[in-house]
Amino acid sequence: MLISMTGFGLGHYEDKSISIDVEIRSFNSRYFELQTRYFDLSSETEYKIRKFLKDNLKRGSITLSIKIDSKNQFKINNHKISSLLEAYKEIEKKYDIQLDYNNLLSNNDLIRFSTSNKSFDNKILRAVKMATEQVISMRKKEGNDIQKEFVKYVKIAQKDLKAIESTHLKEMKRLHKKNSNNESKIEEIEKINIIEEIDRTKSHFKQIELSIKSRELSGKKINFILQEINRESNTILSKFLNKSIAKYAISLKIQAEKLREQINNIL
Repeated sequence: MLISMTGFGLGHYEDKSISIDVEIRSFNSRYFELQTRYFDLSSETEYKIRKFLKDNLKRGSITLSIKIDSKNQFKINNHKISSLLEAYKEIEKKYDIQLDYNNLLSNNDLIRFSTSNKSFDNKILRAVKMATEQVISMRKKEGNDIQKEFVKYVKIAQKDLKAIESTHLKEMKRLHKKNSNNESKIEEIEKINIIEEIDRTKSHFKQIELSIKSRELSGKKINFILQEINRESNTILSKFLNKSIAKYAISLKIQAEKLREQINNIL
């Protein structure tokens, strides 16, 4: 089935000592990209969160927001605050201006979460896991909606291909019956022969159908196949200068482009 890269999820964990709220937003991207918004966590905790998200979300532009409310587990970076205050005062004195000290609060390094044990990691990962499950659920639902539209365009494109094949066969039969010398007839038939292009395009559509049914991630694979279908359509248009076939070949190209637009948001 097709799975979208777009999703949203919320996670929450709470006990007597701590409250954790997690929000995850996911959008389409060629790679796994993670942006984070939270108080400074230990490197080990950050690594665990990043690895968990990459293993489960695979690909996409991911924004992770974590809010932690805890008693006696935040510590102030006194050294950095003192250094910043001195720098602020020096700037005010030198340039005779009044700075907004509220901006100090936007610096995450001023407040650190003091707990870095396995117990805390488990708590925060539980909230992250809950949010991730919601993202995956939403991705599957949206992927299912995209798949319905996707299959419609595939069927239209396959009808166009059948029309191309039917028109081509009629034209080939007409040429075989044509009264002309064998050499010129063979040359004319070879010039407009698009059987290989038709067969390859049929094979491409079968691969797309198999990819949709597969449990494996199929977005990149289907996108590549659609590029090949577009190339075959261009070859058909250049080799067979027939108005009827041109109409269907152009329609085939249009459907392939519509399919590519949709597949860009698929894992």
